[in-house]
Amino acid sequence: MREPLLALGLLAVAFGGIRVWLGWRRRRLMRTGAADLLAAFDATRAGALVLAFTTPECVPCKTIQRPVLEELEQRYPGRLVFKEVDAARSPELARRFGILTVPSTVVIGPDGEIRAINHGTASAERLAVQIGLNGQWG
Repeated sequence: MREPLLALGLLAVAFGGIRVWLGWRRRRLMRTGAADLLAAFDATRAGALVLAFTTPECVPCKTIQRPVLEELEQRYPGRLVFKEVDAARSPELARRFGILTVPSTVVIGPDGEIRAINHGTASAERLAVQIGLNGQWG
C-alpha cells in the first residue's frame, strides 16, 4: 500500500518541479522581449505582431487559427501584422518562445514586449485583448 502512495508523491513532486521551471522560463522570456522581430517581419508601424506557429500538416492551424488571424487583420487594418512561421523550418525561433505544439501564437507589442504566448488555438476575442484592442471587439 505504501509503494503506490510513494510513487504518486514522487510524481507530484516531479510535476511540481517541472511546472515551477516552466513558469520561471516563461517569466524570463516575457522580460527579454522581441524588438528584433518587429523589423525582421516589417511590423514596426503596426500595433502588434502576431506570430502564428504552424506546420504543413497542422489541420487546426489552417482551419481554425488562420481564419481567426485573417479576420482580425481585415477588421483592424494597420493595427496588427500576422505572420505564419513554419515551426519545423524555423526551430530556433520556435525554441526561443518555447513552442512545443502547433498551433501556437505569440503576440508582440509595438515596443517589442512579448504580450502573450498561446499554446493551442486562440480565439479572436482573446487575441484582440492581448493585442490591445480591449473593448473594441464586437
